Amino acid sequence: MLKKAFNIPEKSLISIIGAGGKTSLMFALAKELSKDSKVLVTTTTKIYVPEKSQYDYMALRHEEMEEFKKSSENGIYVFGNEINDQGKFTGLDCKTIENLTNSFDCILVEADGSKRKPLKGWKGPEPVICDKTDITIGVVDIKTVGQRANDENVFRLEEFTKLCDIDKGGVIEISHLAKMILHPLGLFGKAVGKNIVFINKVENEVDEQNSNLLAQELLRSEIIDHVVSGSIKNAIYKARFISDRA
Repeated sequence: MLKKAFNIPEKSLISIIGAGGKTSLMFALAKELSKDSKVLVTTTTKIYVPEKSQYDYMALRHEEMEEFKKSSENGIYVFGNEINDQGKFTGLDCKTIENLTNSFDCILVEADGSKRKPLKGWKGPEPVICDKTDITIGVVDIKTVGQRANDENVFRLEEFTKLCDIDKGGVIEISHLAKMILHPLGLFGKAVGKNIVFINKVENEVDEQNSNLLAQELLRSEIIDHVVSGSIKNAIYKARFISDRA
């Protein structure tokens, strides 16, 4: 379902950015793709070490990865530099990741950090997207509509309020999410390849209505190639392609 919804071609390098379900989406994609493919999961930032049930092989040293590169076994391969004192993988540089493209059918890269908050503003080098990326997936949490723009909900609040033209403490509306996604310094400001928005946590009628309104607004922009909405938790997905533009 996910491969079809995101229209993922063979031999893809996919970067996942944003907030509100990046890691969950990455491993859901990896699980589906690994049924008939050799899939690498890694990061250019930091991710918590996955549970053993989420992968088949793990490498923390380049020597281990050299062995995995030679393997013909399908499955989920996880590669990181080291595990830090926070229990997180530290990321790989893009040159290392891009040098692995011939050894895997698909590479999934978590290329952004959000401190587990559902919204984010960006500054400096964020997100860290490799030049050879084929698809950039931007994750958006639809349940943030109606919440407040504050430190509890937003990572890098100062940058977020500027991007979205919202006061600190203001109520987040669909128009604010659209600005966050489409602003030149926003979600896809450093994107490479095809740009896909994933609207996550669509789990009730209100979420569905808000998701439809956001998708309609996004598909009016030439920045976005297509939109997928749904729920990772419930494994339900709906894709809207360019032909659906208003």
